[in-house]
Amino acid sequence: MSTMTQEEKLAQTTEIVKFLTEKNDEAKEAGFEQHAHFVMSVAYTLGSLIGYDLKPTGYGPILGAVIESLTEGLQSAATHKGVKGTFVKIVRD
Repeated sequence: MSTMTQEEKLAQTTEIVKFLTEKNDEAKEAGFEQHAHFVMSVAYTLGSLIGYDLKPTGYGPILGAVIESLTEGLQSAATHKGVKGTFVKIVRD
């Protein structure tokens, strides 16, 4: 397995974000139900990919990383919109 360079990571992330943003905008324009379905479909697909691609011992660590990334993204968007509040990360020893 090769290590991705920062440039490769950025290019891949940009491609994924652009695609999902376009599909998200289409779903929002179609209405609340379609938008909710889009978001749930993306979450379900991500969960399925994790389930199929990883061994069961990897489920916990990747799920933790996904939840952390999801929370960071939500916090970033909320802050950008001027929402007052901060998500608190609780870590168990």
